[in-house]
Parts: sequence; structure tokens; C-alpha cells
Amino acid sequence: MKKTFIIALGFFLLIAPMALMQAQELNLIVCNPAVAGQDCTFAHLVQLGQNVINALIIFSTFLAVAAFSYAGFLLLTSGGNESAMTKAKDIFYKVLIGYVWILVAWLLIYTITEVLLNDGFDFLGAPTP
Repeated sequence: MKKTFIIALGFFLLIAPMALMQAQELNLIVCNPAVAGQDCTFAHLVQLGQNVINALIIFSTFLAVAAFSYAGFLLLTSGGNESAMTKAKDIFYKVLIGYVWILVAWLLIYTITEVLLNDGFDFLGAPTP
């Protein structure tokens, strides 16, 4: 357990600074009220939410790849041990189900925000004249 925590902490400390440095690339800055004529609106808030979710999808993909790699390592090193093989298969199954849930939630949120950010609709989704 301690070894897994140290590996996870090292992975987080390696990835987190790179993710923070990429805030501009991930479009996490959607408006700048210091610039004249660029007020923050509800559309900017929705765009920020969508961009944060997209960034979290990228981060969750890295985590899913790491979990799949760990499960594959456990499966390859099980040496015919049924309990180790079962543990690896359980990790595969749980990560797959979790990642599918994440992608389905992303698809739902992405669809909703695309409708909210469409210029032809107002806040409640009714067509504007």
C-alpha cells in the first residue's frame, strides 16, 4: 500500500506542474476584464466549464493509461497465481467502466454546452428573434 501511494504521489508531482503550466494551452483563461471591452459573461463561464471538463478528460486519460499499465503488469507477473490474475482483471474491468462513465458524462456535458453557447439561442434555449 505504501509503495502504491509513493508511486501515485510521484506521478502526481510529475504531471501536476506540467498541467498547471499548460493553462493557457488548455484555454482555461476565457476572458480578461482588464482588457477594455472584454467583460466576462455567462457564455464565458459556460466556456470555462467546458474547457475545464476537457482538461479533466485529458488528465483522466493519463490516469486510465497508468491504471491499465499497472493492471497489465500485474497480469503479466501473476505467474499463474489465480488471485493475482483476478485482481488484475478486476482492475481492468473497473478502470474500463469508470472511463466509459467519464466519456459518457463528457458527451452529455459537451452536447449541453454546445447548445448553450450557440448564438441562435438565449439562456433558456428558446430561439431569439
